[in-house]
Amino acid sequence: MKSDYDYQFPWRPLFEIISIAGWLGGAVMAFWVNRLSGLPREPFDWLMGVCGIMILWRLPPAINLWVRKRRLRQFRFQYLEADKLKRFVKRHPDELWFGWGFDWVQSHAQLAYEILKRDVSTLIPTDHQRMGSAWIHGLEISESDVRQPLQHTAGHTLIVGTTGAGKTRAFDLLVTQAVLRGEAVIIIDPKGDKDLMASAKRACQLARRPDRFVYFHPAFPEDSVRLDPLHNFNRPSEIASRITAISPGETTNDPFKAFGQKSLDNVIQGLMVIEERPTLAKLRRYLEGGPSTLVIQALERYYDTSLGDWRRDARPYLKAAKDIDSKAAGLVRFYREVVQHQTANLDLEGLLSLFEHDRTHFSKMVASLIPIMNMLTSGPLGPLLSPNPNDVDDLRPITNTGHIIEKAQVAYIGLDSLSDGLVGSAIGSILLADLAAVAGDRYNYGVSDRPVNVFVDEAAEVINDPFIQVLNKGRGAKIRLFIATQTFADFAARTGSQDKARQVLGNVNNLIALRIMDSETQQYITDNLPKTRLKYIMRTQGVATSATNPTVFSGNVGERLMEEEGDLFAPQLLGQLPDLHYIAKLSGGRIVKGRLPVLRPALDTGKD
Repeated sequence: MKSDYDYQFPWRPLFEIISIAGWLGGAVMAFWVNRLSGLPREPFDWLMGVCGIMILWRLPPAINLWVRKRRLRQFRFQYLEADKLKRFVKRHPDELWFGWGFDWVQSHAQLAYEILKRDVSTLIPTDHQRMGSAWIHGLEISESDVRQPLQHTAGHTLIVGTTGAGKTRAFDLLVTQAVLRGEAVIIIDPKGDKDLMASAKRACQLARRPDRFVYFHPAFPEDSVRLDPLHNFNRPSEIASRITAISPGETTNDPFKAFGQKSLDNVIQGLMVIEERPTLAKLRRYLEGGPSTLVIQALERYYDTSLGDWRRDARPYLKAAKDIDSKAAGLVRFYREVVQHQTANLDLEGLLSLFEHDRTHFSKMVASLIPIMNMLTSGPLGPLLSPNPNDVDDLRPITNTGHIIEKAQVAYIGLDSLSDGLVGSAIGSILLADLAAVAGDRYNYGVSDRPVNVFVDEAAEVINDPFIQVLNKGRGAKIRLFIATQTFADFAARTGSQDKARQVLGNVNNLIALRIMDSETQQYITDNLPKTRLKYIMRTQGVATSATNPTVFSGNVGERLMEEEGDLFAPQLLGQLPDLHYIAKLSGGRIVKGRLPVLRPALDTGKD
């Protein structure tokens, strides 16, 4: 049994070769001397036997060191046929497969430490054609499948990596497995990555259900479905909150946002009275053009249901009405003077107060809200986000988050943030708020037991309070979130608060780190890994002479085996990971060093 106090430099030269060569030479010499000398054979046989035993004793450590050093030089870039992944999902429906790798433990940290404190080029030839340091994965001689129980992914997963490190390939692998399991998948992609869209579409074809694929992209309205982001809500006030959350301004205590939210809520309450579903286009119309038409419809509907024959009593208030505004004013005055004392309606009174508000002041207060409403309802985006089911000329399907989940569809939602970052971010945020409403339904009422997989690339672009709520309560609603970002600072910059950013990170149980160049993010990841003890040799030497007798001289040379606390995975190694390589902290505290394949579907190779 190896002692904890044993220590040997693991990357030393292969000294055993000299010993093996010497013993082999001795055996050969004994053989020929025996053949040529005519002396008795037995002593030479014993000598050759001893030489053979010594060779066998020295050979295993030599082979082990040779294999270990050779492994450092290997660079493995691997494709995976989709059929193999499909068979894995069929055999292990309750597990998630995430490439190949091994558990990273103290011994690997020690091996990496020994390399980092020396010139790496003496062990591994420099190859500037390759990205990253493949020797990190080569520290382990053997590797196996990296599997995780699906129930552990309910704690959500964060994937961090710089551009080109492999986030899209990771999503491809995870999305394909979710589709093959028959689960609902929603992909929110701010960049509009064509590879990610193609991967989702091919996964549906691989599952032999191409009809499950749903596509939305503002840059390609003719190919997109119409998506209603306001369809799902538990209370009407939620809609006002999710719209004002995407408008510019202070995050808290902003009087303009508060007024805008109150105005939206009043309009929505009026739409509820006339039994019309709110859409972004309707809300813009009543905020920008004034709520006169809505006031008339809401009051007339309320009077019809509450007063019976009210038109005769209201005639004096309407006789001077010459246009929409004057008619609305007359009906409001009739409510204030007659109806309010008999059957008041609090839902209507907010709308009436909005109508009576000074128009100039109202325009100033909603000045920050109107531009974002215009962006989301102008041009081709209007029919896409405010679908009209009565428009017989528009044959594009209408859907919403709840319907996608119910039908276990695979929805790719591109936001086109590169063309218009503000609008793309607004669409993503409002869709995540809609998802939060669906999560609330599932959490409160158990609408469905079907798992939902939500993939959000460049998550900092769309982060908002409803998204954080999904992180908090998603597990109970059977929603698994897989979010990707480049740095943790992106969350703080988007939310305007370090505390909000840490709130996001604190709700993620699984962390997968690809190559990361940001030092702050590197430090955050390694600080959240357990520490370990690293061994090293301290060498000392000293000399001393006597002050009274210079001829008295003494000296000493010594070595001491020391230990110090160190990182289990050094921060700088995160910046040296090759493409598709990762270090992961999985739920339960398991630390894994792994690598991902590039998924090659059967459709690309000509197979069925």
